[in-house]
Formats: sequence, structure tokens, C-alpha cells
Amino acid sequence: MTVGWVRCAIFSLIPATIMSAIVLMAGESSQNEQPHRAIEKGLEFLIADAAKWRKDRECATCHHGTVTVFALSEAKHLGFDVASNALAENAKWTKDRWMERFNAVRSTDSNPGRRMLNSPAIYLALLPLANPDQTVLSDDELKRIIDHLLGHQEEDGSWSWSMAPAKNRPPPFFESDEVATLLTYIALGENHSDDADRNSAMAVGREKAAAWLNHTEPTNTTQSSALRLLRNVQDGMSSETMHPQIDSFIARQNEDGGWGQLDELPSDAYGTGQALYALRLAGIPCDNPAIERGVAFLVATQQDDGSWPMTRRGHPGVTPGEFKLPIIYFGSVWGTMGLMRSVNGSCDPSSNGG
Repeated sequence: MTVGWVRCAIFSLIPATIMSAIVLMAGESSQNEQPHRAIEKGLEFLIADAAKWRKDRECATCHHGTVTVFALSEAKHLGFDVASNALAENAKWTKDRWMERFNAVRSTDSNPGRRMLNSPAIYLALLPLANPDQTVLSDDELKRIIDHLLGHQEEDGSWSWSMAPAKNRPPPFFESDEVATLLTYIALGENHSDDADRNSAMAVGREKAAAWLNHTEPTNTTQSSALRLLRNVQDGMSSETMHPQIDSFIARQNEDGGWGQLDELPSDAYGTGQALYALRLAGIPCDNPAIERGVAFLVATQQDDGSWPMTRRGHPGVTPGEFKLPIIYFGSVWGTMGLMRSVNGSCDPSSNGG
């Protein structure tokens, strides 16, 4: 009797219902493995592409460097495997480039770009959102960043990117003053300190920002809608109160399971990753159909190198440039982060994605 025949004989004795269950479980296991592999590939791409950028261009930017640290901190917090030196190297590289540029007093230079809010400061200030136990920034470094953010708040309570020429601040990263204000508002809300004076200054800044946001017509992009949802989560709004907002946000989802940056644009990793991230932090469970469809879209559209295809867009009247590396990196960061929040231990109902 051959081994193959014995194996067939044994399986022939298993009732059909049990055999069907075994096949179903195997299929589910395969489906569960796909998002995990996509996350692994995404992290591998982010680390490798940042290293290549550093070697080729010798500078840290708001894409390669700053958001690399944000994504790797998130991965570490959620228990994903990150090379021990990857986070440390990217953090040092980023801080060496940017920390001395975070001036507390606003520049009087006539060049508006030099008076503008420093975007890497926002994402570094958001590190406690990605990882409440972050050790990338010391208290003194966080203080310097917070002082920069507070020192660059506009009189009306907003934080502005719009003072720079539109061609120099392409969306979605530099999408609007609304996005800059929402990001900074959320960042300040995550940075509680033992310093009572700093806490008081941050509270005043957030109060002024809240007044501006409450009186500003939403731009209704996927990014601004996701950030407004995160703002309400952070402010402790009840699930019942947020229910219409969450339903409206899920209604933006396209038939392919993804979200576009704008209603009229096709789905991409930037919009879909941000959508999953916001919905998970809002407490939407991983087995919600909207989450599952979003995860499936990201798994299906990821490229072999771990990145996601992206198309550049410009502000109205501005023709987007052809240099796509930054938007591919931004999109891949959000695609990876959206997946990380939607699988693994982050699906524990008690965690609400956090």
C-alpha cells in the first residue's frame, strides 16, 4: 500500500461536512495571511526606499524620513516585526536634518515658505498617536517641536500652508489649511506633559483651533473627513453622536472597496489607508464589511516591491509635476498603516484599533 493511497483512504473516511469545514478554514487562513504579507512587504519597501533616498539624495524630507519614523513607530507599537536599527537610523537621520529648524519664533523673512509651519514638526508631534510609549523624541525635543507649532499658529487659530505658492505645496500632503490645522490640533492633543505651562499653552492653542475649525466650511476630501473623525474621537465624542459622521464617511467608499482622495477620483492607497486608520480608531471592528473591503483593495493593488501605484494631483489651476516618488511613498505609508490597524492584535475589540 503506497503512502499516497493511505492518505487518500484516510481522507475518504472524513464526512463531507467536516471536509468542507477543513477546506473553508484553509481558505480563511490563506485570506488572513495575505494582509499580513502585504504589511511585511509594505514595511520592507518603506525601509528600503528611505535608505535608497538617503544614499542618493543625502537628505531627510517630509516623505522619506519623517513619515518613515511615524510608520515604523506605529508598526513597533502594534507588534509588527521591524528591524531593530531601522527605526533608530531613520529617527536620527530625520532629527539631524530637522530639529534645529524648528524655530519657536516665526521668521520675518519675506519668503512665505520660510515663515510657514514646518510640516515635519506636525508628524513628529503625532508620534504619541502612533505609539503612546514612543522613545524616538526626548521631552526636550518634543518641547521644541510643540513650541514651533504654537509659535506658528495664525491669529485666527488656524495653521497655514496656503501662504506658499500652490505649485510648491502639492496635495494631498499639503492639501489645505484645514488639514494642517486638524493635524496640529490632534498632535497637540496627544502631547500631555508634566509641564503645566506647556499644557496650558497647548490647551489655548487647541481652543483657538477648534473655534476656527467649527466656523470653517469643511473641504469634504477623504483626508479632511478622516481627520475630522479622528478629532471627534480624540475629543471623546460618543459613538452614538458620531454614528451619522461614520456612516457618511463609509458612504464615500467606492465599489472596488477603496477610497479616493476626492469623491471624483479613483481609489488609491493614500485615501484607503487613511480611511481604514480613522475608522479603526473610531472603533469600527475589523470584521465590518467596509474594513474588510478596504483591506482587500489594498492587498489586491499592492505592487511586487511593496509599494502602491499613485497618481499626482495639483491644486486647482496647477498642473501636477511628473516626479512621483514622494506621492508613491506617502501612499505606501498610509496603505501600510491602514492595513496594520485592520489586522493582527489591533483587531482586539478592547483596543478599538489603538
